[in-house]
Amino acid sequence: MNSRERVSMVFAHEEPDRVPVFEQGIASNVASEILHRHIYTGAGGTGWFEIAKLLYEGKRDFLVKRIAEDTVELYTDLDLDIVRGRLVPSKGPVRKLDEVTYYYEDESGFWSVRKFFEDTSKMFMDVSSKIEREGIIAIERYVEILEDNPVDVDEKVFDALDYIVEKAGGEKWVSGDGHFAVPIHRPWLLATIKRPDLIERYLDCQLERVMKLIESEKRHGVDLIIGGGDLASNHGPVYPPRVFTETVLPRLKKLVSFCHSLGIPYMYNTDGYTWPIAEELFRESSVDCYGEIDVQARMDMGELRKRLPNLVLWGNVDCAKTLTFGPKEKVIAETKECIEKAAPGGSYILGSSNTIHPNVPAENFIAMLQAARKYGLYPARSIDRQLD
Repeated sequence: MNSRERVSMVFAHEEPDRVPVFEQGIASNVASEILHRHIYTGAGGTGWFEIAKLLYEGKRDFLVKRIAEDTVELYTDLDLDIVRGRLVPSKGPVRKLDEVTYYYEDESGFWSVRKFFEDTSKMFMDVSSKIEREGIIAIERYVEILEDNPVDVDEKVFDALDYIVEKAGGEKWVSGDGHFAVPIHRPWLLATIKRPDLIERYLDCQLERVMKLIESEKRHGVDLIIGGGDLASNHGPVYPPRVFTETVLPRLKKLVSFCHSLGIPYMYNTDGYTWPIAEELFRESSVDCYGEIDVQARMDMGELRKRLPNLVLWGNVDCAKTLTFGPKEKVIAETKECIEKAAPGGSYILGSSNTIHPNVPAENFIAMLQAARKYGLYPARSIDRQLD
């Protein structure tokens, strides 16, 4: 059974030959250690920083070629069952502030500053922006610009994806992007309380744009949309549950229905404790899969499988602590536990609780993959035997 057949059976809620394995992101530094040369994955803080650097230097053609070829080589070498299809921006930062900091600005004047924290988290993230500075006033102007400008999908972003689909799509599923969520930065969260009308207008614009993107991705050969977006902390949703139910959910249902009309499953990814809105998020929305299942937020695989038996689950091996700090024996034990709780009956894809981020030792990642191959065999009773 090849990877494509294996994943198709999982989404049909059947047991394949073994539990499929997938990672939505493998940081460039981890991938480089595994393949013993510098690998460009476009993932994790190191990968995002490389994208900014090379786009600023005018080396997009080089970047596209390397991300495309390196992604196929990496996911094939690791025998992962779904390949993350990378969309490479056609534009990058407009100014370099120092060796690790870049300034971005679009045609409408909205700007942000992003910095790479090489010595600590190894993340590349916004440290300032127009919206952070000006708050709801800037959000309102941003929404007006979205409403006044027609949706235009930049076909150049699919350059790397086309290569990935051509080289890997025959054997494996290839994923596309379909982010849909309220940003969880402070000005946006404040707007959910003070200006819910603004949030509704923003989500309407976002819905229109993401549907156009997904339609294009379908034409370019993707099999699965990885979407959603963070909406919870370890303690629960970061905005009132009624905001999700009344504002986000109706639009999410339209998005999922649109994906289904194209024959593409939709995976909703979010960290955090999601039980307060689980019925709406995972049942009423009709999403096909739940990813980034957060161990640190007490999202237990056994309870998820019991309460949501028809939902495909992806992940749950803890990348915040276990994969980052080990030891290998704990990585193996946690991988086995995820399989034991979620795999019987199918509908499970093994992976980390988010990504293989830059601080995950390569040996721990490999230990997880090896444990998945050893203990993730079907039928389910064979799993029970090997867990004894």
